Amino acid sequence: MNPKILSIGYAVPEQAVTQEEVFATLKYPTPFWRLYRDSGIEKRHFWVPLSRIRQLSFQEQQEEYRKGATELSKRAAINCLDGRDPGGIGCAVYCSCTGFSPGPTIGHFLIKELGLSPDTYHTNIVSQGCESGFPGLKRAFDFTSTTGRPSLVIACELASCSYFPELDGKPDPENHYELLRSNAIFADAATAGLVGYDDDPRHPCIIDSETYTNTDYLYALGYVWRDGRLRVLLSRDIPRLAAEVTGVAVTRLLERRSLGVKDIDHWVIHAAGNSVLDEIRDTLGLDEGKVALSRETLRLYGNTSSTSVGITGKRLMQEKALNGYCLVITVGPGMTGGATLLRFG
Repeated sequence: MNPKILSIGYAVPEQAVTQEEVFATLKYPTPFWRLYRDSGIEKRHFWVPLSRIRQLSFQEQQEEYRKGATELSKRAAINCLDGRDPGGIGCAVYCSCTGFSPGPTIGHFLIKELGLSPDTYHTNIVSQGCESGFPGLKRAFDFTSTTGRPSLVIACELASCSYFPELDGKPDPENHYELLRSNAIFADAATAGLVGYDDDPRHPCIIDSETYTNTDYLYALGYVWRDGRLRVLLSRDIPRLAAEVTGVAVTRLLERRSLGVKDIDHWVIHAAGNSVLDEIRDTLGLDEGKVALSRETLRLYGNTSSTSVGITGKRLMQEKALNGYCLVITVGPGMTGGATLLRFG
C-alpha cells in the first residue's frame, strides 16, 4: 500500500488585515486601488505588524523570520499531529522561500520545539518558492515508502518578512509594477502534513506525481538580490505561464494513469491569484466548481505561497464522505508545475 496523507494542520498569524488597510498603509496612489480591490482577497494575515512592515531592515526582517517561522510552524505541526506522539516521526521536511536560517535551520529548531527523536532525518528545502511543498511531499513519500516510518512535511512562508521598501506615492514601475502587484496578494501562513500508513478511508493514498519545468521562464517568478535584500520577481505573464507548466504536468500524469480530467473528483490548486486560477481552469477545461475551494482559500488568506495547497487540502479533508481521485497542483519558479495524484476511499 502507498503512503497516505494522515493529517494536515495549518496556522496563521493573529494579525488579520483587509486590502483597504494594506493599501492605505503602503500609501499607493488611488488609481492603483483596483489591483487590490479586484484581487479576490478579503483579508490576509501578517506576522510583522502592518505598522512596522515598511520600517524593518533586512537584518530585522530575518530576525523576525526565524522567530515567526519557528512559532507558526510549531503551531501548524501540533495541529497536524493532533495528539500523536512526535517521537515516532522518522523524517522532518521544512520548506520555505521567504527567509533565511542558514544553520541551524528552522527545521532544527522544530526538532527541539516539537520533541522529535534525535534520530529524525532532517531535510531543508529552500528557495523553491510557491512550489516547494511539492518536493517536500515527494521527499516524505520516498522516505516513508522506503522505511515505513512516518514523515512530517512543514511549509512556512512569511511574506511580511520579505517586503521591499518603496517610496511613498511612487511605486516602482519595473516589470509593470511587480512590487505593487506582489504587495496586493502575498500573506503569511504555515502548514504541516503527516505522511504514513493507516486503514482510515478518509485519509488519501499518494498514488503518483509529475513535475515539469520550462527554463525559458527562469526570470518570470522568484526573488533577486537588490540593495542588500530580497526583491520579488513577478511577471504579469504568470497566469498564462502557470497554466502552461501545470497543464503539461497534469496531462502527463493523467495519461500515465489512463485517467482524464473528468475522472478527478477533487482539485486542490495553488491559490496564487484569481487570474492564475482562471487560466488553469480554462486550460484544463474545469468547471468553476472545481476551483471554488482554492478560490475561497485565496479570499480568506491571500496567496500564502507554498502553504496554500496545505490550507486548501485541510479544508477539503474536513468535508464529509470524500471518495475518488484528488489532484493537487503546485506552481513556482523555474517555471515549474507540479501535480500529485491522491485517492480517497
